Amino acid sequence: MLNKNRNPLISKNWIKKLTCFVGIAGVTTLISFPVLAKFYSRYALFQPSAYSSVPYRNSNKDIAQTLIQDSKFANLVGELKQAGLLDTLKQGEYTIFAPTDKAFNALPKDVFKRYSQSENRTKVLQYHLVAGQITKENVDSGAVKTIEGQPVKIVVDDSSGTVKLNDAIGKYPSTVAKNGVIIEVDKVLLPSEF
Repeated sequence: MLNKNRNPLISKNWIKKLTCFVGIAGVTTLISFPVLAKFYSRYALFQPSAYSSVPYRNSNKDIAQTLIQDSKFANLVGELKQAGLLDTLKQGEYTIFAPTDKAFNALPKDVFKRYSQSENRTKVLQYHLVAGQITKENVDSGAVKTIEGQPVKIVVDDSSGTVKLNDAIGKYPSTVAKNGVIIEVDKVLLPSEF
């Protein structure tokens, strides 16, 4: 005669084992995630959609609309409006190095005071914009020319997968907008002699 009642202890043990296994798998994945950065192509931060094995975010809106939608770029959007550059990002093709609100808030008072002058604001913000896409040749040469006229230095640490733009770090994944690429950076880039 078959016993139709299952032993509740066996079911609980099975659930505990499954929960433990899932927990260990999750922790292992989180611990190894920084190691995955080593497998990013050195060019993937700048042309993320060209590398299908590398994660990136996708937006069907232009750069300006995409920045407006992301609350961590509120200061950048406000500054671009004041400089008259937000409309520029609605047309044409650009790569923008996008400092977060935290990056703007970290500017020293004396630097922010100089930056706040309208001609300096425009110059600094233009230093965050590159016309078109950044090419492999730019990355290999170690610099990319901005629309401000001065180059931003590019240093790729192949061992860690970190990409530095001057002294700022580019954050994976980039966002591919309808008319370009948005690369989040952790510092405001400043042209030389600023």
